[in-house]
Parts: sequence; structure tokens; C-alpha cells
Amino acid sequence: MAFVAEPVVGATAGAVPATKHYFKRIREICDQYDVLLILDEVMCGVGRTGTFYAFEQEGVIPDLVTIAKGLGAGYQSIGAVVVQEKVYQTIANGSGFFQHGHTFMGHPMACAAALATVNTIIDDELLSAVTTQGKGLSNKLHSALDDLPFVGDIRGRGLFIGIELVADKVTKAPLPSTTQAHKWVKSIAMEQGLMCYPMSGTIDGKQGHHVLLAPPFIIGDTELDELVVKLTNSLKRAAAKWRA
Repeated sequence: MAFVAEPVVGATAGAVPATKHYFKRIREICDQYDVLLILDEVMCGVGRTGTFYAFEQEGVIPDLVTIAKGLGAGYQSIGAVVVQEKVYQTIANGSGFFQHGHTFMGHPMACAAALATVNTIIDDELLSAVTTQGKGLSNKLHSALDDLPFVGDIRGRGLFIGIELVADKVTKAPLPSTTQAHKWVKSIAMEQGLMCYPMSGTIDGKQGHHVLLAPPFIIGDTELDELVVKLTNSLKRAAAKWRA
């Protein structure tokens, strides 16, 4: 019935974009076999990757796309499903009724927050800011972290960046799960006033560690420097703990 995927995989894998032309081929297959293409942009959408929808950078249009987190800018919980005209008309011309809903669906405060968020992204040209600052953050991270023996990869798009932690830089062998590396990074970073998103189970649900970064769209150059310095210090201190 449907193929569901994240254009940039978020918490589970740490800001992993698809390989080149992957989604174009998936779109072709879905069209060939009349399968819906549903893209989950709850985490990577609403400007996080530098375009309002992450799928714009893939050159495809899904049949349905889900958005949430960034839609309320942290002020109010809200989510939405956006559908193509053909999906809407199929429902409208069929039963005419779509059984769905939640207790706070259409909540006026949540909708007001979402509208203000979208207008601010457009009016303040924050998509271009995300692209510019995203490149800056990536460059600063590579400069600071590339030589560290436990950093295996730095990836992502826009202001959605993942840092892979490894036991071996060459083979990319994962750290043992017993190191609890993600917990060390989180606690040490928080001591320094840095909020990041470390996770374990990157590879198969058990093995693999990464740190996810998703700073605000209005982050400035000085704050980028602060982020990188605090993260670098946190990783070094955490490494000393998990290697002990």
C-alpha cells in the first residue's frame, strides 16, 4: 500500500541523508506499482535541512508528508499531514469521510503558533540562514573533530548534523554498548550548558553511538563557535570516561 521513509533519518541513525537518486528511484517504483510514497518529516522538515521540506532536495514529491516538531517552534505541540490533491480527491469522492482525530486537534493556540512559525521562516528568510549556518557548522565541526580517533563520521544537512562515535576510525567498528558513551556525552555536555541529542543503537538497535545536533535557525557565528568548543570538550572528556 505504501512506502514510508525519512528523507533524512533522525534520532535512530543520526542525521543520515539518502544516497544520491535513491528517492527518485523509489518514486519511480511507487508510480509503477501504484504504491503511495509517504515521507516522515516530523524531525527533518519545516526548514531544518535548509528547504521547507527535506524532500525538495531529493527532487521528488511524496503523496503524503508528515510534519511536526519544528512546526510549533517549541512553543506549542502540533503536527500535520499534508497530502497531494489526488489523495484528497480519492477520499472526498469515495466515502467522503476520513476517520481520524485527536483530543486537541485543531487547537487554536497550537495553530496560531504554527502559523507564526511558518510566517517567520518566510519573512525572516530563515531557510537561507539555515543553509549558510549549516555549512558553517559543518566546517567548524570537521575542523575540530576530524582528527579525534573516536569520531567516525560527520553527516547531515542544514542545521541537522550527526556525529558518529566509533572504536576504530579506519574500520568504523562501533564502541561496545557497555561503554554507555551516549550517556557520558549527554551528562558532560549538560554540565557545560550544551543541549545535544546523544543516542545508542545507531547500527542495529544495540550497537553504535552518535550525537545529534539541531540548533535554532537563528544561531549566530559566535554561538556556533561556542557549540563546537563545548561539544569538542564534552566528547574528549566523555571518551576518557568510556575508555577508563
